[in-house]
Amino acid sequence: MVFSELSVTPYLPKITEKYELTLVENTTGIEAPVAASTGENQILSLSFIASIIDKVREWSEKRKMMMVPDSSTFPIVMDSPFGSLDANSRRHIAQTIPKLANQLVVLVTKTQWRVEVEEEIIDRIGKEYVLTYYSSKPDCEQDFIDVGGEKYALVRQSPNGFEYTEIVEVDRG
Repeated sequence: MVFSELSVTPYLPKITEKYELTLVENTTGIEAPVAASTGENQILSLSFIASIIDKVREWSEKRKMMMVPDSSTFPIVMDSPFGSLDANSRRHIAQTIPKLANQLVVLVTKTQWRVEVEEEIIDRIGKEYVLTYYSSKPDCEQDFIDVGGEKYALVRQSPNGFEYTEIVEVDRG
């Protein structure tokens, strides 16, 4: 169900006897495996995680008497959930992932934080950070990102010859 909400394809997710998560199509009445794209596999993985979270929520609702914490109290950390997706898929994912947990940490690159992702998530952000990488490479190319009208460094020349990353909190005023 979750996969069909996120994907425009008519494919169905299936777990094989070897516990492999795959996509199949059933347009002729016979299930046939699909050679999924990178983006479809990314949506498939996210929908699998969302389905597990839904089942845990369902399970914890039934067992409230046992003092089991609500599944929404557990944070979810996602690295590059928008990586290989087109604009429509990025928008659908950006609408869906904030519903997965009360606390969500999403790590994205400058190119993944595109218009549709920012539009869908901006009102749900509690804290926002930029990771500034300090390169020890003498001729490193600097890179910046504009966030809320402010310019933040993504890559900078290291002032001390050491390689490290600094976490900078974004101030949207």
